[in-house]
Amino acid sequence: MDINIFERTDDEVRLEIRGEDHTLLNALRSILLQDDRIKIASYDIKHPGISDPVLYIRTKDIDPIIALNDAATLLGKQCDSFKRKFKDAIR
Repeated sequence: MDINIFERTDDEVRLEIRGEDHTLLNALRSILLQDDRIKIASYDIKHPGISDPVLYIRTKDIDPIIALNDAATLLGKQCDSFKRKFKDAIR
């Protein structure tokens, strides 16, 4: 996965996440939208299979990179929790 930041201001970021698809971007967007510090979180994939997703975040009172890092951390914790619960369920 490669990340290219196209645009960054104090309250906005637009970045391309190469090699990813709806699975990661939809999860990140959902977590971001639950955060009161987020005004807008969206992504676009121009054409599946030949273009990479572009994530757009607009925040209030927080650097969008920090907000994205917080969302990614939370997503990782949710995945770890699911993994533990799944392992317990199949024992």
